Amino acid sequence: MGICSSFDPRLLAATASFRTSKSGLLQTVSAVLLGVLLACSPRSSSAQTTPADPPDKQTASLGDSLQRTGGKQLHILYVHGIASDGPGDHDSWRLRRGICKFLKDCTTPAGELDGKTEYADQDEFALNAPPPPLQYLGRPAWKIDPSGTSSQEWNAAAPFVVHWKLKRSSNPTIYVDEINWWPLIFSLKCRQIVESDAWLVGPSADRIKSCSALKPDTGVPGRFISYDWIPNRDVPNLLSLPSRGALVNRKLKNGLLNWGVSDALLVLGPLRTYLLDGIRQLILKSVAVSPDGSRGGLATPGANQEYVIVSHSLGSYLIFSALDINPSAPKTLTVQRSGDAFEQILGHTSLVYFFANQLRLLALAGLDGASEKSLVTHLEAWGRFRCDYLKSLPGSTQTCARPQIIALNDPSDLLTWTVPELATVEVHNMVVKNARHWLWLIESPTKAHNNYALNKSAIGQMLKLINPDQVALGTH
Repeated sequence: MGICSSFDPRLLAATASFRTSKSGLLQTVSAVLLGVLLACSPRSSSAQTTPADPPDKQTASLGDSLQRTGGKQLHILYVHGIASDGPGDHDSWRLRRGICKFLKDCTTPAGELDGKTEYADQDEFALNAPPPPLQYLGRPAWKIDPSGTSSQEWNAAAPFVVHWKLKRSSNPTIYVDEINWWPLIFSLKCRQIVESDAWLVGPSADRIKSCSALKPDTGVPGRFISYDWIPNRDVPNLLSLPSRGALVNRKLKNGLLNWGVSDALLVLGPLRTYLLDGIRQLILKSVAVSPDGSRGGLATPGANQEYVIVSHSLGSYLIFSALDINPSAPKTLTVQRSGDAFEQILGHTSLVYFFANQLRLLALAGLDGASEKSLVTHLEAWGRFRCDYLKSLPGSTQTCARPQIIALNDPSDLLTWTVPELATVEVHNMVVKNARHWLWLIESPTKAHNNYALNKSAIGQMLKLINPDQVALGTH
């Protein structure tokens, strides 16, 4: 039995509490406990939760949106966060399952697929288009086919959206569009970080498996559900490499740095333009739903559509950064259409949920950037789009309530910060607890960051009807 499967955090926590006679020993043991829990905590395990604190004043909720649909289609745009496990990791499953468990009237436990997977497929993402000329340490990020005009690897790197619908026995269907941007970062992360670090600190079997699975998408010729960025023939040699790093250090580096922090660095670099354009294209595909619910309608938001954005971790930064169309980028018809449509979608969006966010942290990289690169600029632009839309409605009083961000933050989550106050958007920073505290010494960092959608209290906070009788919580 491995050390992780036999590890009992209660025993180590008790030991840490007992051995405190020597100066600094408690801090040392606590650090080891942190590392082992991060290394050993399974990503998908159930959360041990405590009730979230109530909001500071009457706010809208997803539950309110469900109650007041009035024949409108409710769409949830879901954007995954940092360190996606890629193939088979439908990150929205936790959210869909949590919603259905709370509503108790879904016809399936976590919804059903709604049409085929759709890929970003315009301009630079067109099938068989040549890859962009991005290089890592002098080497191309994506290899070009022998023909010299196209790249199967670049075809495999296209972001995609999976459409879901939560049918309900006696209430309107809820549509969930799961936007997956992770394929764009796998080539660099798998080859240049995971593979190379296996030689230095030791192999990570789970990461190597995610990086070496070749599976074409039979429903969309030329696209791939997963790709062998690390060729299968190389896997046995990689897995046989010795583990040189100490266990905790090795697990931390393979999990947190190699697989997680690398995402944030890529998002802030030249790859950003392609990530954001891909997300905009997928949003266009997500709104193309006819009034009867069938896919393939106009790629613009309809009058009968209402949107709620739910994003996890790094996805919170990306979804609003998609407003930023680089002035130097070619103004193709696709870029213009997606930009205009996204602004309209934000006009139909009154509510955004952030499951953890790194807005304050990532903003440190843009101190001298132009104003259009500031995420605060984009968030406040959303407030203006929403207000313009409300004023355009028949019978409008020419006043408008500010849209709202509800940021759910576990104080023990290492990768979340409060959202700052905004002029045109109402911000509510709310405290949740996603996992058990062991003697108030440690909460599993993995569960603290990943379990927002598994936390019954957090889902309940999203879906309950808000009333004025609730108690206050300070807003930051």
